Amino acid sequence: MNPNCIIYAGLAMADLEDPPTLLQCCMDYICDNLDDLFFKVRTKDTDSLHLTFRQQDVFFHNELSELFLSRLLEKNKVNDQVLTLLSCSDTFRLRRVRVRNTPVGLDGLRAILYNHKLIELDVSNTNVKRAASVIQLLYESGQDALQSLNVSGLQPHKQDFSEEPFGNFDGLGAFATINRTLVSRLRNIRCLNVSHTNFDTQDLEMVASELPHLESLDISKTYVSSLTSLLQCKHRLKSLSTYGVSAVQGRDNWDEDEKHSAERVIAELSSLRHLDISTEETFSVSGTFFASQNQLRVNVDNLLSVPGVLPNLTSLDISGRDLSEGTLLAFLESHPQLVFLGVMMGPACFWDFIWDEEYEGFRKDLRVTGEGNEAQILEALRQYSERAVYVQKALYKLFGRTSGMEHPRVDVIKLVVQGMKNHCDAKSLGVQMAASACLYNLTRHDISKRVPSRDLSDVVNLTLKAMEVFPNHQQLQKNALLTLCSDRILQEVKFDRYRAARLVMHCLCTHEDATMHRMAVAIISILAAKISTEQTALLGTQNYLQVKLLRIVKEKTEGQQVDITLKFTLSALWNLTDESPSTCTTFVENGGLELFMQILEVFPNESNLHTKVLGLINNIAEVRGLRKVLLREDFMDYVKKLLVCDHIEVSYFAAGIVAHLASEGREHWNLREHSWDQMLNTLLAAVRSWNNPTGEMVAYRSFHPFFPLLECYTTPAVQLWSVWAMQHVCTKNPDRYCPMLIEEGGEERVKHLATNPATAEEVRTLAALVIELLQDSKLPPRQRKLLKPADTPGSPEQEE
Repeated sequence: MNPNCIIYAGLAMADLEDPPTLLQCCMDYICDNLDDLFFKVRTKDTDSLHLTFRQQDVFFHNELSELFLSRLLEKNKVNDQVLTLLSCSDTFRLRRVRVRNTPVGLDGLRAILYNHKLIELDVSNTNVKRAASVIQLLYESGQDALQSLNVSGLQPHKQDFSEEPFGNFDGLGAFATINRTLVSRLRNIRCLNVSHTNFDTQDLEMVASELPHLESLDISKTYVSSLTSLLQCKHRLKSLSTYGVSAVQGRDNWDEDEKHSAERVIAELSSLRHLDISTEETFSVSGTFFASQNQLRVNVDNLLSVPGVLPNLTSLDISGRDLSEGTLLAFLESHPQLVFLGVMMGPACFWDFIWDEEYEGFRKDLRVTGEGNEAQILEALRQYSERAVYVQKALYKLFGRTSGMEHPRVDVIKLVVQGMKNHCDAKSLGVQMAASACLYNLTRHDISKRVPSRDLSDVVNLTLKAMEVFPNHQQLQKNALLTLCSDRILQEVKFDRYRAARLVMHCLCTHEDATMHRMAVAIISILAAKISTEQTALLGTQNYLQVKLLRIVKEKTEGQQVDITLKFTLSALWNLTDESPSTCTTFVENGGLELFMQILEVFPNESNLHTKVLGLINNIAEVRGLRKVLLREDFMDYVKKLLVCDHIEVSYFAAGIVAHLASEGREHWNLREHSWDQMLNTLLAAVRSWNNPTGEMVAYRSFHPFFPLLECYTTPAVQLWSVWAMQHVCTKNPDRYCPMLIEEGGEERVKHLATNPATAEEVRTLAALVIELLQDSKLPPRQRKLLKPADTPGSPEQEE
């Protein structure tokens, strides 16, 4: 046998084209099984808990250690406790620590810094409240080899200050509590990112004078009102980002002299290779973008017109800035080494020499951000994933270009996912709306079959996150349902199906929209069959859900509408009640049985509906405490009629109901019009008349409901139905059901049935066949004589 057939069995074609490496699989296993591989130990000196490997003598070299941390970060599993595991220098070796966008606080950071010598640290957007706290900790732990530090987003909240209100910025700079000695200790820092902090002009002066090796500085969205201090490092500064730098009223207001000094200072930074002077934009209610006030004032025309200005520049971002077409054209001609140009949020992206590939001076080697074409939009998503407004606008432009897409674009999916991941809070509705719409276009229909599962998993997880953050926004919820309502996603992709079912259930009960109802019940019908019985019970016993589902069924029945929504709703109820006594009880208490009898009456010729109705009632019949509610003459009229119908699926479930009810014994059968003997004879005749269908017509979670039926030696018809069901599923799907029957102890039960003299001959014969099937399943596939590969069951999406 080809070993690849074993390794990749069950993978979609897209996964075969780009399979995960063995290293990736091992890392994923460790990350997904932390509780099994590690245990908590209490430290004697600090009385704190930390994680350690259960197995001793484990060592991760530097590359593996950082890969492990990176994978934990991707799986959202990095926190203070996890960092205590990584803090052990006998097991891990860390040089670069990136824990951005995690709940890591000072305790976790301290565990790392006191045990590893770092050259790079990224704690942006963590639970560390102030950048100054990080500087203090770096000083105390002796991290004098650090070369790169990112404290972006570490901005204290109002309640963090006991003396001054947040509106008074005096002395509240990012490094306000730090003296020059502490900063100078970090003299090897080359890259510093203090964006989105309270970093101010005084802080800039300190950094420029005390960090002699500083080459890259990001002060975006800070409160620096003067760039003059940068002249101290004009011969070594290679990268400068000032996106959205603004003066706040009451603090460092721009004065008249400063209006023209910014471009003068920048023009003297002759070593710059990257310059970002783009502006922060705001999205107005009307949908138009406008620049915020009090931002760094740079006359781009004046700056770019300076002879010989910025001779080493390879990257320039002037998005949102005003400039003339001639100035930009001349600058590009004088800077042939430029490889990146940011002109988002302005008309420049539509100028011929920027946009038109047929233009004589068009630069094919120049990457441009903008809105003029797909390349510009994708570059914008690539460059601005941290800027909510920019991402939002790029996604709006991308949506129109993806609406008719027929081929998979994994590269685009990754960009949308990154933007969506970076802006998933309650303030980012615009990003989530646009992103969810794009993701649907990029994964709908057959396209998803050619997208790797791990990328689809990211799509689903972010879609679920959006549903959680905006539960009452109808259009976003609709976008999410459109994405989730995919057979590939629901059947094959890895994600938390219970979480998804719960969110879809809430959506179904919150929004009155026919299209949303159809998608929601379709999704629930599939997910309910794929979660545990405990989880099914948690969902199914939610009274408001059953009321909603039954209301949909009632409306369709009273309107005599046999449509896809009705079929999916019946499937959802069927799967929710499977091996869930509590859900079955809730169903009965809400009048479900009477409603389902009405379906049989209103739709006498709809065998598809009959199968679903009887399948659900079969679940009720499995619950001993509810069997008495089914022993009624009017209901048995329908069962008897359907027991002898030509459709084997309908007859099968009708027979199952009779078998379970009869297993209680003759003394519990209180019907006169449908006597015990009459119904058992009809059951026996029905089972004898069946030919094994070509496909798998039923799916089971386990065989436990059948085992009590095997013990009914006084009613061979009951035993015969049970054994026939076993041989049917074991024949049609041996890889699933044969091991299941063996593991649950069914093999011994069937053997006992086959050898017991009290067993009827035809039951014994069928039991012997089941034993042969089980023995055959233990052989390698090519040596099997009785079993063939499982038929592919039909998807609920293919309901007619």
